[in-house]
Amino acid sequence: MELNNHQGWYGETFVAAIAAAAGFQVAAPYPDIGKDLILGRDHEMPELDVQIALQVKSRRVDEFTSTDSGFKISLPIEQFKRLRGRRQVPCYLVMVVVPADPQKYIRLDEEALVLHHSAYWLSLEHHSIPVQREQKTLTVTVPRDNLLTVDALHEFFDRACEEVPVP
Repeated sequence: MELNNHQGWYGETFVAAIAAAAGFQVAAPYPDIGKDLILGRDHEMPELDVQIALQVKSRRVDEFTSTDSGFKISLPIEQFKRLRGRRQVPCYLVMVVVPADPQKYIRLDEEALVLHHSAYWLSLEHHSIPVQREQKTLTVTVPRDNLLTVDALHEFFDRACEEVPVP
């Protein structure tokens, strides 16, 4: 498989593994128009069966320095617009940092499957569009403090449920 496709597939699978550990359903929308994964949950209260959408990007670990406070991602303006603002299904941008060598994506032995490296998230809900005329892309920074974890995914769903009216 071509390296960039391999890297992107691994990134989406990495995020799906975190979602599986959190107990959420994972679906890949077809066709993919700005969102790579839709996460859902089956709640005992049907009113709280909410979904979130994720746009997954990936970069190799050697593309950053250890002093970087975040990961800069250039998005086409149209993709940025699909992720920003308040939505019925909240959207998050996820940045997966992967090893430079695909052979180091995982380590496996009889007791563990270790996925390398890490994922970070950014909500563009409150971002404005500072677009200049003829501008085709916009750069955003995904903070290193926003590590994507099982707890972070649960918080995304909790936030989504705050907006759902319960009878």
